[in-house]
Amino acid sequence: MAEESLRAQLEVKSTVTKAKGKNKSPSRKRYDDKHRIRSLRLDEKDNERLDKLLEELDLSYSEWAKRQIRKDEAMIEKKVELLASKQGNPLLEDRVRCLEDLLHQVLSVGVDTLEYPPLCPRCGDQELCRCEGREMESTFAHPEVHTWKCPKCGYFVNTYRGIDPQSIKWVDPESGDYIKKPKSTESHRKN
Repeated sequence: MAEESLRAQLEVKSTVTKAKGKNKSPSRKRYDDKHRIRSLRLDEKDNERLDKLLEELDLSYSEWAKRQIRKDEAMIEKKVELLASKQGNPLLEDRVRCLEDLLHQVLSVGVDTLEYPPLCPRCGDQELCRCEGREMESTFAHPEVHTWKCPKCGYFVNTYRGIDPQSIKWVDPESGDYIKKPKSTESHRKN
């Protein structure tokens, strides 16, 4: 008998829930289809934090979620643009690296840099000073290479394998020792 009454109650509940869905007006059904309900569970601490945040921002939960979605979409868009700009044209990037390395080789071997010191392309009249740095992608046991760096703006002549900017140390032209910063560009010239 108890089983029959339980079954009867379940049948009544199922018909009530079915009836609710069938009695929706077409406009309400379209609205529900376009405006989905989302829910989440938060522990007590995070729920209090969210309530306080919404109160301070004077926003409803749905308005806050919409703002957050727009903000995250903008952030993703910026990331995509940044990655695309970094990738660029691989052929062009390779050509630039080759030209940088060629300039480095010319300054290392073919030009008397004491008599004719290279000038910084950014600053114009500032002489580049002799330095040493470590190549990041080097296959040699001792990846240190000579280079030239501007004491004013920090521009340096790079190699194909890339010199780590943090590893660059100034070299005193007279003693060959490492120094903190060059005294002046005139000290690099021998008169």
